[in-house]
Amino acid sequence: MDTFEEVGLAPELVESLIAEGIERPTTLQAEAMPVLMKGNSALVRGGSGAGVLVTYGAPLLDRIEPGGSSPRGLVMVADRSHAVRLARALARLGTSLGHRVAAIGGPFALPEHADILFATPEDLVSPASADRVVLDGIEVWVIDGATALMGDESARKAVEMVLERLPAGQGVVLADPVTEKVSDLVERRLPRAVHIPSDAARPDTEGAPVERGRLRVHAAEDTPGDVLPSLVDTLLQEDGVRHLLLFFRGEDQAADGGDLLTLHGFHAGAPGDPDVPVWLAVDAMEARQAIREAGVGESVLALSVGAPADVDELDRRHGGSRDGGVILAPTRQQPHLRRLAGEAGYRVEWISEEFSVAEAAVRQLEAEIADAIANADLAPSHMMLERVVREHGAAQVAAALTWLLRSGRVAPDASAPTAFVRLFLSIGSRDGVSPGDLLGAITGEAEIDGERVGRIDIRDTFSKVDVDEKVAGRVIEALNGISVRGRSVRADYDRGGPRPQSRRPKR
Repeated sequence: MDTFEEVGLAPELVESLIAEGIERPTTLQAEAMPVLMKGNSALVRGGSGAGVLVTYGAPLLDRIEPGGSSPRGLVMVADRSHAVRLARALARLGTSLGHRVAAIGGPFALPEHADILFATPEDLVSPASADRVVLDGIEVWVIDGATALMGDESARKAVEMVLERLPAGQGVVLADPVTEKVSDLVERRLPRAVHIPSDAARPDTEGAPVERGRLRVHAAEDTPGDVLPSLVDTLLQEDGVRHLLLFFRGEDQAADGGDLLTLHGFHAGAPGDPDVPVWLAVDAMEARQAIREAGVGESVLALSVGAPADVDELDRRHGGSRDGGVILAPTRQQPHLRRLAGEAGYRVEWISEEFSVAEAAVRQLEAEIADAIANADLAPSHMMLERVVREHGAAQVAAALTWLLRSGRVAPDASAPTAFVRLFLSIGSRDGVSPGDLLGAITGEAEIDGERVGRIDIRDTFSKVDVDEKVAGRVIEALNGISVRGRSVRADYDRGGPRPQSRRPKR
């Protein structure tokens, strides 16, 4: 499908997309949007850079009736600032149909009454448990960035709690890559989901195609225009480069890029024009044909402003370029770019200052690992990790441990175990409470992380909950007197359970 009209979107939405410079659907959008607009649940392999917001956002706007008193569409993402950014972007598209789009934790008025709500799952648990955000009317739910959410234990628990509260409806999960935890979520929650592309749930293989060259990536945040002129100036000074071929997503973006370069003294024109150093293009096939006719292909360097949407687009833009070419893209598009480059057979090199710092950190980490291998007694660690390495592979385990250390989720000295104490709560299953209700009340009222809550055992008239002994007093104080599902709560230490006590790691 070459146009959004062919996809079947409402004319008002098509006009809104064009006004935002989104003129033609990407491969992912053309494949996924008709499926989602028919109400099918789906697992979509795609991340930032592949056009995922429009992929699920436009069908949401098209299918959901605006003007309700509570959300009809729910989108869960990993980061609060990302939720705000996505909500603003979709809100611009939704105004043509009268939709209200908002995000929890952002500068939005009454987000609980928006038609489409963006939020992190952690930000949803407490207001949903207290009925400040009503989820009973949700018709479509989306998890954007499921790889990160399901890889974080606290976020994963929150996702599961939110999904327990949602009515049956259409679900859309977007992930890149599709990990085992993502696949497990889809199998349990969306057993009839359509896979887009059809091999979306296939595990990534370690094998890679024959290397075809390198791609240099310059990272920029949400305003790549701020660095575009200086990057163009740098690339034009490279040996043998006479022309830069700049690729944009749409005609409007290309025109804006040309105006920006003109303001900085760079002359830009159509591909093949021998009198200007910078060529602007949208259609890679047409641009390559013009360059072939001009007979100057060896002196042309391709620069993509924004990540290519898919492997085919990457290959059309950079396959015949001098030394592979350069990509100017936001940092958040790293996973998407790495996957595309790997599938197409390109080696990625980072050329911006941000990644120079990151590269130095990588080199330091490599040196410390090499020193540990040479000098440390690793036998106990081998024994501890033997089972998880056998299940997931050494490379995945090493990457996960690095992430845990850098994120602070595992302290360098993790020898002291967490001591839990059991609390008694005066409400049970007869009061209509669920584990999600209790966990939401505890984390929300006591303002603690979900990781400090252990087993939740709900009986007929009471419940028992294990919590970190360090915060047990705070939880009791916070819960006494509040209402959950309309019933007042009394909280105390469980008389039959362990009392708070000091616990030291065994020798």
